[in-house]
Amino acid sequence: MPAPTVPAAAPHRMSAHERAAVDVAVTALLSTGPYIGGPAVSTFEDELAAYVGVAHGVGVDNGSNALTIALQALGLTRGGVILVPPNDGGFAAAATQAAGLVPGVVDVDAETGLVTADTLSASDTEGVVGVIVTHLHGILADMVPILEWCGSRGLAVVEDCAQAHGARRGGTMAGAFGDVAVFSFYPTKNLGALGDAGALVTDRPGVADRARLLRQYGWSSRFRVSDDQGRNSRLDSVQAAVLSARLPFLDTNNGRRREVGRRYRTAAPALDMLGPEDDSNVVHHAVARTRQRDGLWAHLVAAGVGVDLHYPYLVQEMPGIVLASKVATPNADVVRRECLSLPCFPGITDAEIDVVCGALREWSPQ
Repeated sequence: MPAPTVPAAAPHRMSAHERAAVDVAVTALLSTGPYIGGPAVSTFEDELAAYVGVAHGVGVDNGSNALTIALQALGLTRGGVILVPPNDGGFAAAATQAAGLVPGVVDVDAETGLVTADTLSASDTEGVVGVIVTHLHGILADMVPILEWCGSRGLAVVEDCAQAHGARRGGTMAGAFGDVAVFSFYPTKNLGALGDAGALVTDRPGVADRARLLRQYGWSSRFRVSDDQGRNSRLDSVQAAVLSARLPFLDTNNGRRREVGRRYRTAAPALDMLGPEDDSNVVHHAVARTRQRDGLWAHLVAAGVGVDLHYPYLVQEMPGIVLASKVATPNADVVRRECLSLPCFPGITDAEIDVVCGALREWSPQ
């Protein structure tokens, strides 16, 4: 199959100013080092924490390990149940298992595709010790009622912000609501590295301290393992330098993503574009929703438009995930069958947006 005229993503495209900042940062690090740890990592950790509005940042090697380490750093009883969304690609459930905990699935809201206080309330899973709230597609979940529900039950709250860098609700940034929050900086994320990278942020000093210990073998001092859950999950200095260089461009890039989403919404008013048009949505994925999803998919591909599915499988359909119990998630099943991700990234050109919009206008549901 020929390459699409418009790619679904193109993380290598940066503005000239952003590319220049990255070049300077990488060149400086190559000249000074160190390549593991050091000032570049600690600087980015502090910058990320300040941007989110919390006290502590801890860099790690990828978002999945950030989520696992966050759960471990909370000191939750092994074997306890963590409620997770069914439609996030399995990332929350896999990290829960890796942390020695058990994933328990809850359904999502039929309109937003996100976990809410109401969907959590509908769960009757026993042995729950915490909840992972995934801000899917760049849409910040309604956290205040979720915090109230979890707080009344003494449950830990972990935010998965891997797709929501810079999303805000009521003046509070994604990552500043829960006990701990995690970020992925995979290249296609709103804030992307030049490879894998991740971080966790928290206002709880004890959680941050244990996370730092866990990311480096469980060392309490050099070569002295003091925690049996330790691993090698350090953030590379070069990735930290790149992320520090790119962080000042995040809000502008998110604005471009919102512009792309608005243009798609205008071009195809009959489609339901997932998420609100405000600061709570940083449009990590520009998700079109229709009951004729497969027809739209075929039409766009034929028009040279790259598309993707986020995500084709629910957690309970994954043989590598062992859930606490079998739970029906009818809303999640409908949402995943109706959603299609359109091209959306800061470097997309106006001409490419016109191609997508033209294809959307030409599509007619059957």
